[in-house]
Amino acid sequence: MDESWEEADEYRDEKILSKILNLLGIESIDMDNFDNRLKYQKLIYLVQNSGLSLGYGYNWYVRGPYSPPLTQDLFEIDKNNQIFESGKRLDLQNEQEIVKRIETIKDLLGKNIENSEFLEVLASLIYLKKSSARSDCASLQKRLLALKPRLNQTSDIEGMLDKACKMLPSFGA
Repeated sequence: MDESWEEADEYRDEKILSKILNLLGIESIDMDNFDNRLKYQKLIYLVQNSGLSLGYGYNWYVRGPYSPPLTQDLFEIDKNNQIFESGKRLDLQNEQEIVKRIETIKDLLGKNIENSEFLEVLASLIYLKKSSARSDCASLQKRLLALKPRLNQTSDIEGMLDKACKMLPSFGA
């Protein structure tokens, strides 16, 4: 039985999101785990800041840039694994270019792609730089730690901040 156009397109945004997450190395969505939710939010923020718009708007929240519509889409995918599986098989327009950008992001992040705290620091610095007149790294770091004092308790926060600052230009900041 053929799907009607409406049915095939019903979860279009979620399928595209699934494809991007899969290209980032995520094999399935698990929204029960807070670190995963944080990681998904920040990875998509970074993808969009590398020039690949997925249409998610972000605002400042407790853990930095946050997109409520993205959270809704992620919960929808988590609830219906068929969306994720279907998205993985999706052929994207300009797919070679998209894969190249995703690979660049993965290379830049290295093992930190799994580190939700580092992703939070990097995404937060990018957000602050894009929304601030003072854009030198020292000012951004100071502002971030003032806004998020709990980060001072993070193991090797200075190293994370320095590494994240060096990455800012790669993410359009």
